[in-house]
Amino acid sequence: MVPTNESMISSRTALIEQIDKRVEELKSLSLWGDQIIDDRELPMSVNFGCVFEIFAQLEPVPSDVKLFQLLEYEKETENPQGISTIRPPPLKMSSVMYSPNCGLAMTSDDGVGTKLERYYSKAVSYATMAIILAIIQIFALIHQMEYTPTPSSVSNVSYWTIAMQSMMDGYLCLLHLTTAVVIETVFMPFATAAFFSFILVSVFGMRYLLLIWRIQRPESTRPSNNNNNDNPNTNRQEEQNTILPLANRPQTTPQPVSDPRHALLLFGLFLFYQTATRSAFVQSIIIGTLGFGFYSYWIPQIVRNIIRGCRRPLSRRYVIGMSITRLAIPLYFYGCPDNLIAHEPSPWIWALVAFVALQVLILFLQDILGPRFFVPEKYLPQTYNYHPILPAEDEENLQENGGKSSRHPRDCAICMLPVDTSPGGPPGLHVLGRAQYMLTPCQHLFHTDCLERVSIIILIY
Repeated sequence: MVPTNESMISSRTALIEQIDKRVEELKSLSLWGDQIIDDRELPMSVNFGCVFEIFAQLEPVPSDVKLFQLLEYEKETENPQGISTIRPPPLKMSSVMYSPNCGLAMTSDDGVGTKLERYYSKAVSYATMAIILAIIQIFALIHQMEYTPTPSSVSNVSYWTIAMQSMMDGYLCLLHLTTAVVIETVFMPFATAAFFSFILVSVFGMRYLLLIWRIQRPESTRPSNNNNNDNPNTNRQEEQNTILPLANRPQTTPQPVSDPRHALLLFGLFLFYQTATRSAFVQSIIIGTLGFGFYSYWIPQIVRNIIRGCRRPLSRRYVIGMSITRLAIPLYFYGCPDNLIAHEPSPWIWALVAFVALQVLILFLQDILGPRFFVPEKYLPQTYNYHPILPAEDEENLQENGGKSSRHPRDCAICMLPVDTSPGGPPGLHVLGRAQYMLTPCQHLFHTDCLERVSIIILIY
């Protein structure tokens, strides 16, 4: 029994070194058959005959807790009936481990533990939380799939954003399933959590990924097709091939389609295996790096918005729902002091929360201010501006007409209601007012909401 994880790792390293040394010395003796050797005859520098005696004592129960209350609590933990009991007192123990022949002693005065029944109850509570989070994510993904019903709307969604979330769900499903198989007492709740994570990945996530891949696949083949079409000799050769018989044309074997997600999945499993066999410091570095890497899943969508110049490719309900639910499990393990794996709270978890919140903020600002609002103009291509600054009323015309406007009211061509084009508010917020209207190349003025809704209806029907 050692007080900290670092002490345990140091003790284990020292013992392994001594055991390896002992094995090498036994191998050097070259024993044959049933030959026996006495350990006292070996010139060992370390005495392996240390006998330890352990003395431990639990702290007494507080005086305000009665015996019948404790018995009622013990009965409820062993056979849960749903009745309310007292809050269990903290389980603390002081211990001394002493070796009289080696002169070694280790003491621990602040040992804190948890009853086995209480630990299983916490495991069930965690599995219930994981089930609820998976169900919320399933409905959020269904809403996003309904939010992008047309190929043009699906083409604006980043493939890697959905792929990174699916890989996270796959790892979580594997972790819950492994826990359910190893610990039979919590098999049912953890197997249920693994089942809902599997449904989220295989039924909805993979289906949406396949749809995005099929629609966005021509984007990767478009440059090669353009290069082939620019060569007149290639076109002439293709025309000759279509006229000549096809009997002697060689058969081309299709190239296998490689998916980088498979390599990333195997690499992640390798890192998880290495993490389990390393020290606490190395574990913190690997888990922190993987955490910030996986929780960058909104960055590919931000980049795609900049490249394509699209706004609102993702539903706000989907963005908020996925961000909150995916942060719940890291917050539980690294922010809650009474978590399932007894991990101490880490302040770096709030840096992860701030990192995800920053990504969500950029996504929302892209919806309001435009997808390229933070990119310098010299790096942007020349595109048509649907939100231009409309000229104000001429002051001379206003004076001639007695202060009345000589223009007709600027009405929306869809709802026929007036469109407010005045640059009201502070000068720095004029772009927010311009986002409320759109001027098409044919010089028709619309409300932004009206034109976007009509465009979606036209694309669907």
